[in-house]
This record gives sequence, structure tokens and C-alpha cells, in this order.
Amino acid sequence: MEILLGAVCVCLLLLSAVLLRKYLSLKRNIRSFSRELEKLKDSGYSQPMKVSDFDKDIVGLAVKVNEHTDIQRKLAMEYEESRRQLSTVISGISHDFRTPLTASLGYLQMIEKSGGLTGKNAEYLSIAMEKNRYLKELSDEFFELTKTESGGEELTYEEVNLSNILTETVLEQHDWISQRNISADIDIADGIIISADSRSLTRILNNLMSNAQKYAVDSFAVNLSREGEQVRLSVENTVADSESVDIDRVFEPFYRMASRTSGGSGLGLYVVKLLCGRLGWDVAAEINGDVFAVRIII
Repeated sequence: MEILLGAVCVCLLLLSAVLLRKYLSLKRNIRSFSRELEKLKDSGYSQPMKVSDFDKDIVGLAVKVNEHTDIQRKLAMEYEESRRQLSTVISGISHDFRTPLTASLGYLQMIEKSGGLTGKNAEYLSIAMEKNRYLKELSDEFFELTKTESGGEELTYEEVNLSNILTETVLEQHDWISQRNISADIDIADGIIISADSRSLTRILNNLMSNAQKYAVDSFAVNLSREGEQVRLSVENTVADSESVDIDRVFEPFYRMASRTSGGSGLGLYVVKLLCGRLGWDVAAEINGDVFAVRIII
């Protein structure tokens, strides 16, 4: 009996050892799988899933994960190719639109300068010119947008005086500010130098000013300051209907707020977000009462 009991104990010990080894191996593989899955989050990581032993179930799971990953990569590549092709088509269409629109606007301006139209005909001409300008603005924005989204433009960083560039951009807004009796509060710190792509910076500033022009009701403010390592830029303006502003959507393409002037295409702030992302800058929007603000941290 004692011999039998001893044999049973030995068998139980061996079984426990085997189960413990299996358990530890399973835990090791789970940790390994977790590490490998974490690596797969990086779109540039292309190594297949690896396992530390040859258990058929573990190997089978790794094979399935690798197959799924391959399918996802293929779909991602197809999506990127489709997006590039669509951008190329839109860019081509926008370019083809720009030439005849520019020409037709030129002819309409010649008719206007001739003074040959009066009364209703002059009114119709004014409407046609306004619609033509809007179409040209849209085609220009689509053309610039497709280049920005595709990331095909190389960024060239250089030292630029942001204080001077921003001051010049704000001064260019004088006409609409004075014509609409807008109260302007400009506070631009002197001598702020940053490293940036000049073309992208100019587009960001112009889009911010254009957005303010479209939606400003009675006040407009620009602030530029340096706080330690950070440069902070904010552009603010009062809006006609602050309750209708969906602050979570203002950087979406084609989103437009309520406006007392032209509503625009809804692409301006979207392009600002794209360009800030390419430059590594943070951009956010907020609404406080009837004041809408876009803030950029460089």
C-alpha cells in the first residue's frame, strides 16, 4: 500500500510539474504576444508575429494573427493609393477650373469697367462676378488642399521673424476691419523668431485672418507671446450665434459657422489643422461666451 501511495504521489508531482511548466509557458507566450501586438500598432513595423515554443495551438494562433495583419496592411496600402489617386484627380480638376474661371472673371471686370450696363443688367453683372469669385476661391482652396493632404510638398525650415510676418498679415486686414467698424485688439510681442516653413506659415496666418473676416461680428483680437520654450498665438473674434458653434467640429472639412458675411468653403481651419500637424504645432479652438478663439502653440 505504501509503495502504491508513493507511486501516486510521484505521479502527482510529475503531473504538477508538467502542468506548472505548461502554465509558465502559456504565461510567457501571452506576454510575448502582448509585446508583439504592441509593436503592430506601428504602421512601419512589418515583422511577422513570433512565438517562443512550438505548441500547435500557439503556433496556429500566431499564423492567424499574421494572416489578419497582412490583410490589414494590404487594405491600408490600397486605401492610401486610392486616396492619392483621388487627390490627384481633385487637384487636376481644380487646376482645370482655375484657368477658365480666371479668364471669365477678367472679362466680367472689363464689362464692368466699360460702364455699358445699367439698371438690372448692372445688378446681374455684379451677382455673376460675385459667384465667379466664389467659384475661383473654391477651386484655389481645393487645389491647395489636395497638395497639403497628400503631403507631397517638402517642408523647408528656416529662421523667420514671426512678429514681423504676423504684424504685416494683420495690417493687410485693415480694409474690412474699418469698413465693418470692427473693434481690433492687437498685442504682438517683438522679436519672436521661430523655425518654420515660410509657405506653410503664411497659409496658416492667411487662413486664420480669412476665418476671422468671415465670422467676426464686432471685435477681432490677435495675440502673440513667448512663454518659456513655447510661442503662443491666438486669433479671436465675436460670432453671430455662439450657441450654434460645434467646437468639436470646427476643424472638420466643410464645417461652417453661422455668419453675417460670406460663409466660405469650410476648408480654412481644416487646412490650418493639417499644416500645424505637419509642422509639429498644437492647435485648438474654444468658445467663451460669444468669442471664438483659435490658439496655436509652437
